Amino acid sequence: MVGLSSQTLYLGSSSEDICRLFKSGTVLRKPGTCNEKIVCQDSVSTDGGSCSGTTPYFSLSEGKCYKSSDSSSYCSTSNICKASIKGYVGDTRNCANWYYCDGKDLKGQGACDGGMVFDKEKGMCVYPEHTDCTATYEMCDIVPVKTYFRDEDNCNKYFVCTSKGALDPKTCDAGKYFDVATATCIDKKLVVCDKHPLPEDACGTKKLAYRNKFVSDNATCRGYYYCRDLGSGVPDPDPTYQQCSEDYFFSQERQACVPRENQKCDFDRCDGKKDGYVVAQDEGCQKYIECVDGREGVTIACNDTMYFNVGSQSCIATQTSYGACST
Repeated sequence: MVGLSSQTLYLGSSSEDICRLFKSGTVLRKPGTCNEKIVCQDSVSTDGGSCSGTTPYFSLSEGKCYKSSDSSSYCSTSNICKASIKGYVGDTRNCANWYYCDGKDLKGQGACDGGMVFDKEKGMCVYPEHTDCTATYEMCDIVPVKTYFRDEDNCNKYFVCTSKGALDPKTCDAGKYFDVATATCIDKKLVVCDKHPLPEDACGTKKLAYRNKFVSDNATCRGYYYCRDLGSGVPDPDPTYQQCSEDYFFSQERQACVPRENQKCDFDRCDGKKDGYVVAQDEGCQKYIECVDGREGVTIACNDTMYFNVGSQSCIATQTSYGACST
């Protein structure tokens, strides 16, 4: 389909759970429906029930079953039948739904069951693999207003739906990333991130462009960018992202990956190390950090006369001077 927004999603096209973007407890309209809701729990969608009777619609603005829909463009059936139509038509929001039109008059409607979808060409329910489903929805069709949720393309950004149903992008303050668990911006060191934002002026400016240089990603200890030489005064607008192997950190000064214990880094020193211990940056090399699932855990101090040794992963009497904890 042409002209779809970046937040237009195909119903059933992704195996990933929509609740991966929302904190636990968030109540959403179930994609493809107007009367059902889901509740996000630990990044997983759970059944939140359905609306019926005198309150047949789940209202995003009210957060409960309501007598009328607050999403007229998404839930309305008034524009389904047209003067030129006589026969069955499918639903743009849910491939299981079908309608029977006689001109502008809606004569009947229903839904396929058993996981089947409606094929408007055949006028019957078929299995999904036997037809193409093009049902779509916008995030703000299913998300309550003033609900913050993750931008998967940028760790420091998030979205919120306005009262008019428009998607409003937001950016965290410098040094912070969006945390799904709390739906707030917190210290980026505390957020597991696969989409670090490109630093501002990463490859320099028109006054001083970095040409054929490696620069830090300013977010991790191992990540860096390669800035191409595009000529004097032309900073690379799309540098290539790279990463040192798990035992190395990037050194912009040396323009190389160096052993992690020999490189100072203000970001997570457990970057790339699933478990074990790493030397802390504290002067004297007497402190070390426990790594848990690739992230910093507690900081531990050796006895006054002992020093941390990377090789033995323990405190020993002989001091080894590592670059990370030297003056």
